Amino acid sequence: MNNIHLYKSFSAKNNNGFTLIEVLVASVILFSSIALVSMVYRGAFLSSEKANSHIVIAGVLPSVLANIRTSIRQQGNSNSTQISEKNTTWDVNYQWQAELVSNKGAPKKLDPVTHQLTTQPLKYKLWQVNLTLSYKNLTQQHQFNELSWSSD
Repeated sequence: MNNIHLYKSFSAKNNNGFTLIEVLVASVILFSSIALVSMVYRGAFLSSEKANSHIVIAGVLPSVLANIRTSIRQQGNSNSTQISEKNTTWDVNYQWQAELVSNKGAPKKLDPVTHQLTTQPLKYKLWQVNLTLSYKNLTQQHQFNELSWSSD
């Protein structure tokens, strides 16, 4: 019976609290979990901000394209070969440059009186447009062609 009593008192002394190693292991697990959760949260936050920037630029793009189209078509009668502009729409900064690629007329036309093919005036201009959009820390570049014509 003495042995049982000794065993109980010996095991009671060991179960009174946590050892330093147990506390250190528990704190490493706790801090690792907190670090992991904060990294996941930060990644989700950055992804959300980037997606929001893409959405803002996508929302403003039709308006910017309409402005560019109007500016190019207003230059239809001029002899310029390059056009550029900088502007801001809905907190999105954009700049574009258009370079004249081709200046052509309509196909040759048969004159009913002289029965000759007549060359049409150079009326149609094909422009290559380079567009750069910037919002916060996101920049997008687009390249496309635009057609303008003179009314003469």
